[in-house]
Amino acid sequence: MVYVWVAFILIGWMVPLWRWLQRRRASGWPITDGRIESVDVDKPSFSFTTKRGYYVAELGYSYSVAGALLSGGYKREFPTQQEADEFVRDLKDKAVALHYNPDKPSSSALLDPDIEAVLKHRAPAQDPDSLFVANAVPDWIRPFLWVFVLLSAIGLVVSLWVHLGAVTGKRVAPGAFFVMLHVGIFVVWIPAVLVAQRLVGNTNRKDFWKVVLKGAPVWMRYTVYAFFAYAFVNFLLFMGGAPSSGSGMNPPPSVWRGFSGHWMVFYSAAFAILYSAANTVGTSPRCPNGHSASLNAVYCERCGQSVVRIR
Repeated sequence: MVYVWVAFILIGWMVPLWRWLQRRRASGWPITDGRIESVDVDKPSFSFTTKRGYYVAELGYSYSVAGALLSGGYKREFPTQQEADEFVRDLKDKAVALHYNPDKPSSSALLDPDIEAVLKHRAPAQDPDSLFVANAVPDWIRPFLWVFVLLSAIGLVVSLWVHLGAVTGKRVAPGAFFVMLHVGIFVVWIPAVLVAQRLVGNTNRKDFWKVVLKGAPVWMRYTVYAFFAYAFVNFLLFMGGAPSSGSGMNPPPSVWRGFSGHWMVFYSAAFAILYSAANTVGTSPRCPNGHSASLNAVYCERCGQSVVRIR
């Protein structure tokens, strides 16, 4: 199970890491002038973060290198069609700076800062009051937020109790708890991930934990970080002294100690994310047009207006 969890974590980070490497590489390419030739909003397959799925705003652009006319595309996801429509508003025929690969000019990239420069200078919507104001948390999960917060807290307390007993060489819980604590992670972690995805949106992934824990007290944030650090050390100690054979439903204290370190991480992170979401409903930073913005944004990523922080 430890290797399975490690594999899940690595797989989950592969796509974001690959995209980050591509953007990093493209940021060093030469810059040329281009023009947005087409805009479109497309609804992809169903997503659990909303009832209707994510809408994809697509921009098609053209540019010229050494007299050759070339083209490329840019995509960004939005939880609602209103937000996607607002993003592409008035972008057709706009001039934009973009990056191209000097070794292969047909390969290009339109980076987020390039788009934000265009949005910043775009005229505001004519009727801001008619714009849809997105909820930071999906409506369907709101009534259950505090239920999942409570379940996460219970899981964390039980995991900590089991871990402290295992550290002293004792097995303090029945064997059935071993499976229950495993399954309980999925019960609270899946809602936490869905809520975190909605809270983060298009925010830079380096600010992920700042955004999802912005509604949690400082001590709670550092507690989560401490559990992550401790779990890493605990995992190394467990791998060094793990039993060579399985023990079924009656594992020794060393196995309880190894797994409980991971349980504490997942339960504490789920508790902090869900608690933060429950405390920040309707308090996200917004621009004058009503668009929710990321934690550190100065200008709205959709319309370019200055961000107003609600206290």
